Amino acid sequence: MKVALLGDTHGRENWIVYALDRFAAEGLTTVIQVGDLGVWPGPTAARMWNRIDELLTHHGQTMMVAPGNHEDYDEIARLEARDDGWLRFRDHILLAPRGHRTEIAGRSLCWLGGAASVDRGWRLAHQQLTGQRTWWAGEAISDEDVQATIAGGPADIMVSHEAPQGVPSIEAAIQGNPHGFLPEDLAYAQEVRGRFTEAFTAVQPKLLLHGHYHRFVDEVATFEGFNTHVFGLSQDEDPRSLAMLELTSLKPAALPDRPRAR
Repeated sequence: MKVALLGDTHGRENWIVYALDRFAAEGLTTVIQVGDLGVWPGPTAARMWNRIDELLTHHGQTMMVAPGNHEDYDEIARLEARDDGWLRFRDHILLAPRGHRTEIAGRSLCWLGGAASVDRGWRLAHQQLTGQRTWWAGEAISDEDVQATIAGGPADIMVSHEAPQGVPSIEAAIQGNPHGFLPEDLAYAQEVRGRFTEAFTAVQPKLLLHGHYHRFVDEVATFEGFNTHVFGLSQDEDPRSLAMLELTSLKPAALPDRPRAR
């Protein structure tokens, strides 16, 4: 069985429509999305997600999401859990609570969304200036989230927004603070990432699917006593944010090249 993989979308409707159409063309009906979906407040965003849900219905697809850091966590907190634990955002858009466990085609999956906004200070300053809110404290992975994740034991696949400390290509990309983030926000991000790493180390997945860094990652990384294939998806407008996963082999792959209509 193959499933679709989708990177950060940031609520950009045209890109999400394109991605779902591409997946439908490949016969993919299960979509795993790795956060920064674009759960934003207000009626405009709500209408957009209603349209996306209609498209998912049309294609016979379901999108399963590990929420990111750029989400309205007040809205997520109000969502009702289904009997199977999923949080219903729309009929065909399901958000995973932290530490959630599922099984697809015989493969066990652990879901741990959330991450720190390394630009938190800038976002709070913008909010103070404009009144527009784009940061929620609920983004941070807590100690309780870590313990809930650890309690579920190992899994074949871990789906997250964050990636653990110690992935060489990610460490190289963020070394030296190339974007000039505030020191206190860097410390906050490291603290939250450390919590994620603790949970990840306990789960020891064979495959990690993540987003957050807006870059494509595809490498086998070595951790304490185990190796994990780390597969990071890029962000909206980048073809490397679209992929598919063969669950038997646990091998992710790019979608076949198709020209994008303009």
